[in-house]
Formats: sequence, C-alpha cells, structure tokens
Amino acid sequence: MHGKWLIAVDLDGTLFGADHCLSTRTVDTMYAVVERGHAIVIVTGRSAHSAIPKLEAIPPGVRVICSNGAYEYSRSADRIVWSQALSAAVAVEIRQSIVEQLPGVSFGWESSTGLGFDEQFAQQAGGVQTLERGGKSEVFGQDDVLKLYVRSLECSCAELQQRLSTLLAGRAEVSTSGAPFVELTAPGVNKSTGLARVAADLGFSVDRTIAFGDNHNDLPMLRWVHEAVAMGNAVDEVRAVADTVTDSNADDGVAKLLENRFLEKPD
Repeated sequence: MHGKWLIAVDLDGTLFGADHCLSTRTVDTMYAVVERGHAIVIVTGRSAHSAIPKLEAIPPGVRVICSNGAYEYSRSADRIVWSQALSAAVAVEIRQSIVEQLPGVSFGWESSTGLGFDEQFAQQAGGVQTLERGGKSEVFGQDDVLKLYVRSLECSCAELQQRLSTLLAGRAEVSTSGAPFVELTAPGVNKSTGLARVAADLGFSVDRTIAFGDNHNDLPMLRWVHEAVAMGNAVDEVRAVADTVTDSNADDGVAKLLENRFLEKPD
C-alpha cells in the first residue's frame, strides 16, 4: 500500500450534499481517486437500509460501515459481513436501566432483520414516515441489537447523551449524530473501531489514513486517523480535533479536497 491512502468519509453533512444525495462532482471524484489506487470506505451512522440505496453510483469497491461502526454491509453480496451487537438480554437490561432513571423516554432499534420503533418514539418523531425504515425487526428483546435509539422530550440531546454516558458507562457506547435522539452501540463500538477493522483488512497502517466528518459521532474516527478533516459545516467539537477544514457539504467539500490532494499531481 506504499503511496496509497485509505480515505474514510461520513455521509450526512459530509459526502452527501444538503439534499442528502451525492453530487455528480463527488461521484466523479471518487472514481478518479479509486482509479489512482487509493481506497475509500464509507463510515456512516445510517443503517444499511437507508444508506445503501443512496450509494448506487459510487465505485463498486468502496466498502460501507454502518450504524456508527456496528457492522459492515457488502453491497455486492447484499448482506452484513461482520457485526458487533448488543445481545438481546443486554439490550433489555439497558433499556430497563434507562426507563428507571429517565421516565418518558422512547426507543427505536436496529437488528439484523430491520428497524423497529415503539409507538411513542414514532409519535415524537412526527410519524414513522420521518424515520429510517427497512426490513422488519423482531419484537424488542428477541434479537440482538446493532443500534439502540433513545429519545426524550424532557432534556436536550446533549444532556441526554451526557446522562446516558454516565448511566451506561462500560455497558454501551453513547453517541449522537445531530438527529434529535441519542444512539447506543455495543461497548467500545464506534466509527474508529469499524474503520480500524477495515483498514487492517485492506493492509493500511494508521499513518496512511484520512477521514472526513461533521458531527459528534465522527469524533472517534477523526481522533484515530492520521489526518482529520472537518467539513465547513462541522460542529465546533469536530473543528477542534481537525487537522484541516474543507468547504461545506453543500459546496462539495470532500470532492474539492480530494481533487487538490490526490488528483492535481501524480502520486
């Protein structure tokens, strides 16, 4: 892998434009970068159900890590190839712990078979049409959980994240992506662990990695890579850890930096 780079990119607020879609410039740049021998991996908080349909135009070799590092989804095989989930029993215990401390919270969850939401979560979101959808998850507690969503109308998302981080220390990874809920994955599972797994599989050392992100769930990944790039629209916490700041997602910030870094001159 001498001279080549592993490029990790978030989707919403990063690779996707303001319309949550890929621009022609972004797709063309991805193809050109891959043709130069570099590798690209998508690392998103989205589930495969909502991410994969939006990635049909990207180069076929680009790998996709979903749900904040919980699993990798193979586009060619149309299946999960590895995952790190909360066991059903542990997920039930965690949910009960949260309810006891924070009455009124609501939940959604993702299992290997699909997404599910309790009625209160859907109502607070303004209806199921506003949520990620796909597959059909078993009744909560009957299947392992790839990601658990927690929503509260009693406190801000930042406060909820802080309270759950304290309550669930050592039992779950707690994050947020800018959506009005907090996301839980198995202990120690985040974007950095998923990316590290794929980097090792592809034969890339950390010193040949670069990542782009905009929100709190990108922080573990941005801290892990050799070069962290914040989008122009990134939250302050992301800008604080970044080595470089590019233009916003609405202005093709990822494509512009990749063009300047990898396409303007020979490797």
